[in-house]
Amino acid sequence: MDKRKEWQKVLLGFVAMLLLVFVADCVVGFAFEKAYRNSKYGIFHRQEYCLHESKDEILIFGSSRAAHHYVPQIFTDSLGMSCYNCGSDGECIYYHYGILSSYIQRGDIPKIVLLDITKEDAVAYDGASFNLDAAIERFAPNYGEYVEIDSLILLNGWNERVKLFSKCYRYNSKAVQLVKCNFIPWPENQGYEAVFGELSDTTSLRNIKYKNEKIEQEKIVYFNKFIKACKDNNIQLYIIESPSYIISSSVGIDTLMAIAKANNIMWLDYKNQKEMMRKEYFRDLGHLNDSGAHIFSSIIANDIKKKYSD
Repeated sequence: MDKRKEWQKVLLGFVAMLLLVFVADCVVGFAFEKAYRNSKYGIFHRQEYCLHESKDEILIFGSSRAAHHYVPQIFTDSLGMSCYNCGSDGECIYYHYGILSSYIQRGDIPKIVLLDITKEDAVAYDGASFNLDAAIERFAPNYGEYVEIDSLILLNGWNERVKLFSKCYRYNSKAVQLVKCNFIPWPENQGYEAVFGELSDTTSLRNIKYKNEKIEQEKIVYFNKFIKACKDNNIQLYIIESPSYIISSSVGIDTLMAIAKANNIMWLDYKNQKEMMRKEYFRDLGHLNDSGAHIFSSIIANDIKKKYSD
C-alpha cells in the first residue's frame, strides 16, 4: 500500500511538471508571438507584411541581392503600380515560393513578379542559409496559416509537426532578432534595404568557375512550382540575374536557365552588363550599393516597361 502511494506521488509530480512546462510554454510562447506579430522593423516586420497585408502589384523576390538591388519606388514611378521588395538575406527558392504562395492563397495576386536568381536557388548548400532549414526556421511562427508553407515545413518529416506544437520552439533562436525588430529602427523603403560603401580602386573583376556543384532536386521542384504558380495566376514573371563584380559560370544557373527557357519565361541577364561594371556602384563583389541600386532599378524598370506593354 505504501509503495502504491509512493507511485501515485511520483505520477502526480510528473503530471504537475508536465502541466507546468505546458503553461510556461504557452506563456512564454505568447509573449514571443506578440513581439513577432507587432514587429516594427527588420526581417520579421517585412515578412509579416508580405504574408498578411501586402496587396502590391509588383513583387520582387530573391536573397540579399534582391533586397539590396531593387528600389520599389522607381518601379512604381515607371510602371504606375505599387511595388514591394520581398527579398530576404540568406534565403533561396523555398522561401520565395512560400511567400508568393501566401499572396495567391489570400487572393491578392500580383501582376508582375521579379525573381532575382542565384546559383544557390539550384545547388546544395551546407551552411546555415540558402537551404530548406533556413526557410523552415523563418516560417515556423506562421505554421498553420498557409497550406503551401505548411507543406514546405513538413518536408522535414512528421517530427517537425510534433516540435511545432511547442510555441517556444517556433521562436527558438529568434529572441535577439525579436528585440532588434521591435526596438532598433532599421531603415528600409518598401522592403528595399540600402547598403553603402564602394569597392576600392585596387579591386579587380574576379573570374570564378564554380566546381563540384551538386543540384538539389527539391530546389528544382520548387523552382518549377514558382513558375507554375505564376502561369496559373496570369502573373508576368521575369527571372533576373542582377549585376555582380564577378565573372562566373555555374551549373546551377545553367540548369535554372534551361527550365525557364522550356517554360517560355523571360530571363534577363544583367550580371556583367557593361553599364553597371563600375566599382563605385558596388558595396562588395556581389552587392550593389545604394547608388548602384538606383541606377540598376531605373534600367530594369525601363526595360520591363517596354516588355510589359508589348
